[in-house]
This record gives sequence, C-alpha cells and structure tokens, in this order.
Amino acid sequence: MSTPTTSKNTSGISVQDILPYAKIIGHNSDSALDIESCCGHWEDVQQGDLYVAVVGAQTDGHDHAAAALSKGATAVVTERLLAIDAPQIIVPDTRQAYGEICHRLAGTPSTRLTTIGISGSDGKTVTAHLIHSILKADARATGLVSSIEVNLGKNTQSIPNNRINPPLIAEQFSRMVMHQCDYAVVEIPSQALAKRALSGIELDVAVLTNIRHDPNDFHGNGKNYRRAFLRMIDHLKDTGLAILNSDDPKSHFMIEKLDSPVLTIGMRQDANIKAFVVERTASDQVFMITAGGDSVPVRTDIIGDHHIYNCLAAAAVGLTLGISLQTIAKGLESTGAIPGRMERVECGQPFGVWVDSASSPSQLANALRTLKQVTKGKVWCVCSTDPQQSGQQRRLLGEVTEKAADASVITRTCADPMVDYEPIHQVLDGFRKPESAQIIPNRFKAIEWVLNQARPGDAVLISGCGERPFALVGEHNWTIADRDVCQAWLYDNASLMDEKFDASPGIYNIEDYRS
Repeated sequence: MSTPTTSKNTSGISVQDILPYAKIIGHNSDSALDIESCCGHWEDVQQGDLYVAVVGAQTDGHDHAAAALSKGATAVVTERLLAIDAPQIIVPDTRQAYGEICHRLAGTPSTRLTTIGISGSDGKTVTAHLIHSILKADARATGLVSSIEVNLGKNTQSIPNNRINPPLIAEQFSRMVMHQCDYAVVEIPSQALAKRALSGIELDVAVLTNIRHDPNDFHGNGKNYRRAFLRMIDHLKDTGLAILNSDDPKSHFMIEKLDSPVLTIGMRQDANIKAFVVERTASDQVFMITAGGDSVPVRTDIIGDHHIYNCLAAAAVGLTLGISLQTIAKGLESTGAIPGRMERVECGQPFGVWVDSASSPSQLANALRTLKQVTKGKVWCVCSTDPQQSGQQRRLLGEVTEKAADASVITRTCADPMVDYEPIHQVLDGFRKPESAQIIPNRFKAIEWVLNQARPGDAVLISGCGERPFALVGEHNWTIADRDVCQAWLYDNASLMDEKFDASPGIYNIEDYRS
C-alpha cells in the first residue's frame, strides 16, 4: 500500500493563515495566497498543488522543486530561496510546515478528538490496543491507528501503513471525525517522531512506554533516539498529560525535566499507579492494579512483566479520562490475544509455543525472560535477522539469545531463496560459543526443526515476524505467517507426537537449507 503524500481542501485556505510566520517571496503581499491541496513528493504533484520541499534522511525535496513546478505545482514551501519562477513560502522547517498545512486542509480534525499518542521502544502496539479496549468497554467511540490494525470508527477498517506521515494521519483523523469518534488512539514509532509526522497535532495524553538502548541506524546515536521521544511530549496541549514508566531508568530521568503534568506507573519504584503479580502460568497471569486507595485484580492471556507495564500505561490513560478502575479491568481482560505479541499457539501439543514480533534485543530479552519463569523444561528460541536491524543490534540479539535461551536457531524473516549470510554471521558474533547455535536460513524449515526438537514441558519462541507474513505460496499467493507454519506442523504431527518423544530427533541435511 502506497503512503499518501497529498492533502486536499476543496474550498481553499490562505497560506498566510496557515503559516503566519512564513516569509513569502514572489507573490503580492496585499493578496492572499490560497491553496486547495499540497503535496510532499514531487513525483505525486498534480495541477494546482502547493509543493512542500520536505527534507528527508537521504533525499532533499528542494532539489526537485523545478520538476514539481513542471508537473503543475503553483508554489513551493522551502527552507531557502530557490532559483525558480514561482511564489516561495520560506519556513524554518518544511517538515513542520507540511504537517500544519495537511491538518488545516483536512479541517484540523484533531481539535475535535481527544487524542492519545503512544510511543517508546517496546510495547507501543499492545498498549494502543489495550487503551482502545478500555475506551470501548466504557462505550466511548474511538478510532485506533496501530501497526497491526487501523479502526476509523463504526467498524471501518483500513490497512496499516508502516510509513506514517502528515497527510496520512490527517486523512485518518478526518475519517474518525466523520464516523463520529470522540477519541483517537495512535501508535507513533520513533522514526515518525524524528520526521515530524505529528506536526499539526496536539495531544491530550502522551504515553511513553520505555526507552531502551537498542542501536538503530536511523537515529544514529542514543541522544537522537531519546530526543525523538521527547518530541511527542512537545505536542501535548496546555492541559495535556504525560504518562511515564518510573521503573524505566531513562524515562525516570526525564520526569523532572518535563514541564507538563506527569502520571507515573511502576511495579518496583514509587509510582502513582502500581501493580504486583499474584499468579503467573504458561497460559495466563493475574495481577493487582492499585491507584490511590483502590485496587482491582486483572487476568490476561498475555504473560510477562512487560505486559503488566503495558496494562498499567493503558490503565493510567483510562483513569486520566475518568474511567473507573473496574471498567478499566474489564477492558484489559476483554482485549484477549493480540496477533504476534506473545501469542500462544495451542494445538494440543505437550509443550508451549509462542509467536512474538520481538526483533530488538530488549524485546527478545523480555520474551525469553518471561518464558523462563513459567517453563520447567528447555526454552527454545528462533532468532531472526531482518534487513532493518543494524549490525550492532544483531550482535546483541546473539548475546541475548545465548544467555536467555537453552537452545537457539538463527534464521531470517523472509523466504527469499537467495541467502546473504552476513546478517547471520553478525548474530553469531554475539555468541561466546557460536557452534551451539543451529543455522537454518529457510524460515519454514527453521520453525519445523525447532518444533521437532521440543519435548514435553519445553517452551518454543518463534521471534522476529509476529503477525507479519513472511512468504507467499501457491498460485493464489496465500500469505504465510509463523502462526500458520506452527499450526500446520503441530496438527500434521499430532498423531505422531507420542512416538516422536521416544525417538531420536530428526536432523535436516544441509542440502535442504540450500534448496
């Protein structure tokens, strides 16, 4: 799905009204410069558009201003004076201006919604869904934008887009308003914050789940990474509230630096809203949430401390919006399993199987630590390489896998027959004993192999893809995800399960991996 780069308004709005701080060159200052549409990518420009020269990490829209004008753009929003024969709207930051223009053209829909933004290193998607479920339990009309689901109100679904930008968010918010939503819950990745994707929006509540030290090539360094998250707090309204995790060291350090009111959550440090575990098994967990003098028990199918933190953050949002603790508990419990987030695959097998999207070292450590707590036997891990990971991330994945799992398999998040072994070698660099890891580049066979090794009482974690399909098969291009492979293998081998545990484990031939 392509990401929209254009925003429109059929009635037209004055640029001077949208960007009062801009300096306009090449246009009569006594008359308004009205626009009906804008575009942030020169190849998508249509007749009559205002072209915004957005500066990206690898491209500079200023270099294509002439081409945009040749395609019909009427004026250019720029950060510097250009050698073009057209009106120029000069602003300090074109990415900021792009968002402001898009949302004004869409009718500033965020002003008619109570907006809740969720960001952080881990737990964004799950927290967004938990908040949506709490609001739904209190009968509040709510839209949701997450990496696995987009709900624009009145059961109107849209395909999630991993490239969030101002025209896309403006369009989604506008449709939420049209469908009479009162609330908008939006998951915001750090990359989107760094690209000023929230420009033009003011938040009522900003949730920062945590800040982990996971090296990422996009941000360059840890300082830029933390600065990206702070941008979300900058978008809070004057009456807005930030929700932070007091148990997270980097988030705790930020609390005293923020001018906005802060509500804290935690399990260990002092916090406004706290939780403690009552019982945890491989299939569920029960914990108590305490806020002030009130407490309520909560049972969830997703297990682990990291999920309790997600529930605490969602509960904090609910309390901020005046929802009772009992209704919050109902909303948390009714969420159920979330695709690809510590999702248990149950086909009657005598060992546990979980599918999780964990692709960063901290996410993988959380998942493996949780399984260790509820597993009597071995913990098996399918560790995956992904093109978006940096070399350092892959090395750290190797360290985490060797320390936290009893046995591991290294594979890829795709089924491409052309294998680049360098990413796999980078994961092995994190192992003290690289010979202990099984290398199976073919993801189908990696999953089948580890399921074939598991014994009663063991736990198997398939990490890296989560709910995302990694292959297309058949003449109809059926999508295949980790869950599908697990279910197919477990059901196919159900009748042979007892015999398998008395037999020696099957071993693939190296030629199978190359085919």
